[in-house]
Amino acid sequence: MFRSLKPGFATISTLIVAACVLGQAQEPRDVTGTWTAELHNGKVFLQVRTSAPTTWNSWSGDWNMGQTFPIEEFSGLPPNDEHFTASTLKFELHREAGNLAFEGAFRDGRGAGLFSFTPRAEYVAEMKALGYNDDLPVWRRFQLAIHDVGPRYIKALAAEGYAKLSLDEVQRARTHGVTIEYIREMKALGYRTTAIDGLVRAHDHGVSPDYIKSLKSAGYSSLTLDELVRVHDHGVSTAYIQELERLGFKNVPIEDLVRTHDHGVNAEFVQQLRGQGISEPTLEGYIRLHDHGIRAAFVSDMKAAGYDKLAREDLVRLHDHGVKPEYIRDLKAQGYKNLSIDDVVRLRDHGVSVDYITDMKDLGIKDLTLDQLVRLRDHGITPGFVNHVRARGFKDTTADELVRLKNGGLWKH
Repeated sequence: MFRSLKPGFATISTLIVAACVLGQAQEPRDVTGTWTAELHNGKVFLQVRTSAPTTWNSWSGDWNMGQTFPIEEFSGLPPNDEHFTASTLKFELHREAGNLAFEGAFRDGRGAGLFSFTPRAEYVAEMKALGYNDDLPVWRRFQLAIHDVGPRYIKALAAEGYAKLSLDEVQRARTHGVTIEYIREMKALGYRTTAIDGLVRAHDHGVSPDYIKSLKSAGYSSLTLDELVRVHDHGVSTAYIQELERLGFKNVPIEDLVRTHDHGVNAEFVQQLRGQGISEPTLEGYIRLHDHGIRAAFVSDMKAAGYDKLAREDLVRLHDHGVKPEYIRDLKAQGYKNLSIDDVVRLRDHGVSVDYITDMKDLGIKDLTLDQLVRLRDHGITPGFVNHVRARGFKDTTADELVRLKNGGLWKH
């Protein structure tokens, strides 16, 4: 990704190798590694990589972390320059757990280099004063620093009613984007969960205050947090709700909206069917049509084939039985015109294909009725059998004679 960043990068590559070697030291006094970053819209998309400590016996690879930070949190980076270029640069990220110092180069808003983390001595004592007696070796403090977990966030959580959380719970909430602002906005909307995990899950599933407000404005103001998660997961947006409302489907229960969306029914589908004269009074009706494969193109093609007054159930029946418009057109080309729906379905169900009709005609067996076609097909009268019969001396055989000979075992002799 950063191979085009030529200025200063030969030196950086050498330092990266050295950093990886140093990262193998047991119980290091600091943490070192490599970083890459991209500047965009006033944010820093940062990824750091370092070797895990040798005390992690169950971990044999490197440790990677990627996160987006407001650019204001860094000292030494320009605030509004997405095309920032510098051959050598130093900048820092100050956290309660310690300081992350970065050095490297940028070209056109993309950078790479080395970093080191130096723990802050007072941090452990501050955490213990809050009741966190967890073992905090330098590597743990490095992770907490990256995710900005410290006394400020912990005290703010407690002030919002989330006290006595474990350090893992605090870190999980922080890394999953549960900010104090998010908590307050959710509370203002009536969502006061007793467990922080509820907010973590909601945020992970994209339930934002704006999403909740948009649903409230659409008339869905009493959804539980679990319902909000489900609705968002199933893709029900206010735009989707409004589109259905414009089609006449108002005040639809939220579960029906979820089901309708899950089954692929949207405004475009409804409008296209209505354009073909197929209108359902309920969403359930459109769900059934969609589930059975009825699309506007199918209706249009059926009309072109001569079936322009089909009821909804006829369309479903034809599609379920595999009757395609081209099958009807080909039957007409063979002389079978003005067939009823029942006749077409019967022919299709009994395997009477247009190729079969053509083959029989080529053998001189013409003008077969629908019943004769079905009977011949059901009894396994194939072109090969007809040729076998004729080779045995039976020439101008009728359809009934062919069936009699087949049933009599001629094919086996």
